[in-house]
Amino acid sequence: MSVKVSIILAVYNVEKYIRQTLNSVVNQTFKDIEIIVVDNKSTDKTLEIVNEFAKNDKRFVIYKNTENLKQGIARNFGVQMARGEYIFFIDGDDYMELNAIEKLYEKITQTNSDIVLFTWNQFDDLTGKIDKNHVYAKLKQIPEEFDNKTFNWRDIKYSVFWQTSVPWDKMYKRDFLIKKDVKFPGGIYFEDNVFVYDALFKAEKMSVLREDLMFYRCNRKNAVTNSRNHLFFDYFKIFNLIGENLKKINLFDEMKYFYWDYKVITLYWWFMKVRLPYKKKFFNMMKEDFKNLGMKDEDKEFVRNRTLFLMDRFINLPFFVYYPLFFFFDKIFRIEKGVNNYALIFFSTYEKWYNYKK
Repeated sequence: MSVKVSIILAVYNVEKYIRQTLNSVVNQTFKDIEIIVVDNKSTDKTLEIVNEFAKNDKRFVIYKNTENLKQGIARNFGVQMARGEYIFFIDGDDYMELNAIEKLYEKITQTNSDIVLFTWNQFDDLTGKIDKNHVYAKLKQIPEEFDNKTFNWRDIKYSVFWQTSVPWDKMYKRDFLIKKDVKFPGGIYFEDNVFVYDALFKAEKMSVLREDLMFYRCNRKNAVTNSRNHLFFDYFKIFNLIGENLKKINLFDEMKYFYWDYKVITLYWWFMKVRLPYKKKFFNMMKEDFKNLGMKDEDKEFVRNRTLFLMDRFINLPFFVYYPLFFFFDKIFRIEKGVNNYALIFFSTYEKWYNYKK
C-alpha cells in the first residue's frame, strides 16, 4: 500500500538529538507518511529511542545495518524501500516545523516538480540561538521571479553550483530519483554534494518555497563537518565524482568553467577550515589536483580571475612559503571573494560573486 511521502532518516549515534527530531516528524500535520529509519549500527541509545516511538506508530519502518555503511548507502536503501510518491530526508540531529511536509507536498504536487527547494534556519547547538538570516539557507542565488513558476538548471546556470548542497532542504519525486538513477555515492564522507548536484542537473522541473521549514543544527560536537581532520580529504573524491556525473550526462564541456570555479573556491574554503596537522597534506593535494584539472591556456579567458589567482598560489608556491606568508592575510581578506587584487574585495558585491564573465 502506497503513501504520499516517505521521510527517510539515516541515523548513527544521535541519542542526544533524535527525540527532538522524531517529535517533529511524528507530529506533522500531514499524516499520509511513512517514516523510514535506517540505523547504521549505532552504539548508543539511538535505536532504543526510535523503537520507543515506533511502538505505537505503525508508520515507522526500521532497518538495522549490521555495519556502519555511512549515510549515503543508508539513504539509497531508504529510497529503494520507500513506498511514498515523494521523498524527504531529515538528519537525526535536525528538526522541522510541524507543517513542513504539508507545505512541501502542496507545492510539489501543484507544480508537478521533480524537486522543490525551501529555506531554513540554523540552530546553534552550543549557544541555543537560532540564526534566521543565514545567507546559505535563504536561496538568494535563485531569483524571486522563479517563486511562482517552475524552472530548471539552465535558468540558474550561472549560480547552479552555489545552491545549497544538502539533500534535506528539498523534497523529491521518488519516480524521478529512480528513473534518473540519482544516488548517493557509498563509502565516503560529504556525499551530499554529489547527490544534490546530480539531482539539480537531471531535474526537468524545480520549484521554490521560500518558507523556513527546517532547523539545521550547527556546532554539534561529533559532526563530521566539525572534525576538520583527514576526513576532509574525501572532498577531492567528491569533486571528481561531480565532474564524472557531468560527463555522463554530456554537460561537462558546457559547465566546466563553472565547475572549475566551484571546485577551486570550495577546496580553498575547506583548506582554510582544516586543522593545522592536516593542512600541508591538503595543500599538496590541492596543488596536484589543480595541475591536473585539464585547463588549457585558451580556457583561462573564461575562468574567473579569483579562481586563476588561487590556482596560481597553490600550484607555484610550496606550503612552507604559502602558510607563513599568505595564509592569514588571505583568510582575513577573504581572497576567494576577490578579483585581481585585495582592494577590490572591499567593494565586491553579491552580483560580482555569483555572476561570471560573459
